[in-house]
Amino acid sequence: MAIATLMLTEARMTLWEMKRYMFNTVASMVIMYLIFLGLFWGVKSIAGQTVDATSLDSMVIGYVLWMSSLFVLQGMSNTVLQESQLGTLEQLYLSPMRTESIFFARGVLGVVINFFFVTLLLYLVMLTTGRYHSVNLPYFYGVLLVTLLSLEGIGFMMAGIGLIHKRVNAVNGILQFGLIGLMLLPVYPFRAYSLLPFVAGARTINMHIVADASFPLWWYLYIALNSLVYLSIGIIVFKLFEKRARKLNKLGQY
Repeated sequence: MAIATLMLTEARMTLWEMKRYMFNTVASMVIMYLIFLGLFWGVKSIAGQTVDATSLDSMVIGYVLWMSSLFVLQGMSNTVLQESQLGTLEQLYLSPMRTESIFFARGVLGVVINFFFVTLLLYLVMLTTGRYHSVNLPYFYGVLLVTLLSLEGIGFMMAGIGLIHKRVNAVNGILQFGLIGLMLLPVYPFRAYSLLPFVAGARTINMHIVADASFPLWWYLYIALNSLVYLSIGIIVFKLFEKRARKLNKLGQY
């Protein structure tokens, strides 16, 4: 019951913030769309006839997956830093709910709400580029949600570091652009690259949509296990940094 109340409260707050700062919400969507157009037409104009259709299709889906990862990767650490800046971080520790539960609820709700924007972006991009795909949305959402949990774990790690060092924007920037290259790595059949967070699930979604590839059940179970391991490690690291921040009396400082 407490979890349901927490999720409902966080959902109301998130939707209120989106409505209150509507300009920022709309502008973010427009900018993401314009960035992709620049990338897509830039690649086509430079490569010309040498770029094949499969590469362009993979780029369309890959960009949507990358934007989804950014929402999650930046969301967790930004939430903690924003609470610290506003001076409301310590108030969260007065809640009967554990702080990691609050941040996790915000992260999951952020992912679900951003699914709307990701879907809108996906169809806008396909309409503009003419690269149409029949997307199984339940499959897309299900695998993506499980896959993004691994990045929630990385986000918890960055949030924990942010409790003490306050500014982690440089590291976030490196991680978000590093994901672009990682998403191109071969991960199936299982190899060392498959151990990385997010990569296995993202590549699976891309191959399924673009090349209509199919995968055995054990592979999806592995993606879930991978996400669970990274999420668990992230929460543990967050709690360690949180304990250190309390000892140094840095929760209320920025």
